[in-house]
Amino acid sequence: MASPVHSSSSDDDGEPLLHPAPATVVQTLCIRSHVPVVLDLAESNYSQWRSVFDSTLGKFGLTAHVTSPAPIAHRNAEWVMLDHTMVNWIYNTMSKTVFDIVYQPHASAFSIWSDVEGLFRDNELQRAVLLEAEFRNLQQGDMSMMDYTTKLKKLADNLRDVGQPVPESSQVLNMLRGLNPKYRYIKPIVASRSPPHTFRTARSFLLLEELNADNDAKMDAGQALFAGHSAGTSPSNSSVGNDSGGSRSKPQNQKRRGKGGGSGAGGSVSSGSRPTGNNSNPQLPWAAGYNPWTGLVQAWPMPFRAPALVFWALVRPSKSSRP
Repeated sequence: MASPVHSSSSDDDGEPLLHPAPATVVQTLCIRSHVPVVLDLAESNYSQWRSVFDSTLGKFGLTAHVTSPAPIAHRNAEWVMLDHTMVNWIYNTMSKTVFDIVYQPHASAFSIWSDVEGLFRDNELQRAVLLEAEFRNLQQGDMSMMDYTTKLKKLADNLRDVGQPVPESSQVLNMLRGLNPKYRYIKPIVASRSPPHTFRTARSFLLLEELNADNDAKMDAGQALFAGHSAGTSPSNSSVGNDSGGSRSKPQNQKRRGKGGGSGAGGSVSSGSRPTGNNSNPQLPWAAGYNPWTGLVQAWPMPFRAPALVFWALVRPSKSSRP
């Protein structure tokens, strides 16, 4: 008696045929959680989409729905529900551009699956020539190591899909050929390894080397910035200190001269000194040599007092002038 999972028969590839999961279970699944890749012509991701979709079909025992058309006698109600579910799965994992090309009303899952495969594998020879030229001429340029190696991997996968697989050693050598010239020193290191690098191990080695180079560049830039900052600020600091010291000492000297120069009631400013903005003496707001209380201008700063005789001669009238 056959087990509930495996049947006693096998398919053409020698793999046992699996009983499909019940339609009540399959209908409740979200296909995008099982097939995260969206089939797109612009992305050229058919190989990725096909690989994930094949795995999902095998997980639920539905591979027979896309590998060959089922006999009419096997198309019972359960089979019809599963086939409609698979058609819905295929349509929901492709872009609108691909959907517009392969859409067929009332088509089976096998028919749509065959159209999708033909869309991406038509004109294999011409596609292989173009893909081969792009693969051999790709240069890293300004691309990061991650972007460069990922693009090479996708081109190699596309060549395999059209029947022109690229050997592992050829992928590694082609990757080294297109590297940015700043990584030329790595080429003999990778190429001379024994046993030879695989594409995956060579890619990991190059990614690590790029990371180290970026880290060294950041350290060099930081040291250069620190050296330039130190060289530019040391002379300016000393000059600023000297200038500030001189500017502070000069007003203090002027204040000393201003305070010691004045004498008497007039309090005139000493010779050679000028009032400045820093001079805070409120008794000397006028220019040197001018006394506002006498109305006279002195040739030299000193207290002015009019002689008594002259004062009385000017104030009292003479005897001859009396009537």
